[in-house]
Amino acid sequence: MSNDKKVSFDDFVLDKYKEFVSQKYKDSQEHWPVISGHNTKIGKCLNYVIIFFQHTANPVMKTTSGVGEIPTSLIGSSVINNGNINQVRERLEKYFQATPNDAIFILKEDMSNLKTEMDEVMQKHEYSLGLTPMKIFLSHKGIDKPKIREYKDILVSLGFDVWLDEDAMSAGVELERGLLQGFKESCAAIFFITPDYLDEQYLATEVNYAIAEKRKKGSKFSLITLVMDKNGEKGEVPELLKPYVWKEPRTDLESLNEIIKALPVKVGNVYWK
Repeated sequence: MSNDKKVSFDDFVLDKYKEFVSQKYKDSQEHWPVISGHNTKIGKCLNYVIIFFQHTANPVMKTTSGVGEIPTSLIGSSVINNGNINQVRERLEKYFQATPNDAIFILKEDMSNLKTEMDEVMQKHEYSLGLTPMKIFLSHKGIDKPKIREYKDILVSLGFDVWLDEDAMSAGVELERGLLQGFKESCAAIFFITPDYLDEQYLATEVNYAIAEKRKKGSKFSLITLVMDKNGEKGEVPELLKPYVWKEPRTDLESLNEIIKALPVKVGNVYWK
């Protein structure tokens, strides 16, 4: 950061974030959170500079204020490091009452972690703008649908967005096209393998689409295969899914636990309703 230009610390960070966003989303300045207008609060905690950008969508009016030294009791830790920085961010979000469109940068004084922080903030903003595929696709045989609806209801109660064919596709949508769109919007596919689940027709298509999404999205997409007991019998894992890990839970509760552990997204913070 050049002293000759007399650019403030927060303005420098925001300018770098604008450049970072522009590399992936051109012409995004008018609507992108924080970039399109913000107020700023800036403080320190341990050896880190804390910058809170509050989204306003007003590029004309802008305020900047200092919050001084943030106590370690507020962040719940006597240190900040790579292992707990996101937990610290969550505590700060509660303190500042941050919304999904706001941003908190936790920066080392030499700004050596600026790129990592911009990654975190952009990922949050992509989600708030609906640019991140975050649904969970439930693959199953029609005869098992009553049980799958129970899983869907629990996952929705936990805050997840679930793709289930009977809800996600309106009348007249071609099935295969609807399935393809469902996988594009998803970050995980759960295959409920019962004795009735056969690798044929559209179920085979779902397996193919899921593997294609896994190859494309990598760690941002999970393939979760659950072999379910039904009347003392178990289904056969499709050949294409066998290279991936699968589980054989004994109960629905174990199944739910395996799902939550394997997802690339997490349940929201535990906090008062």
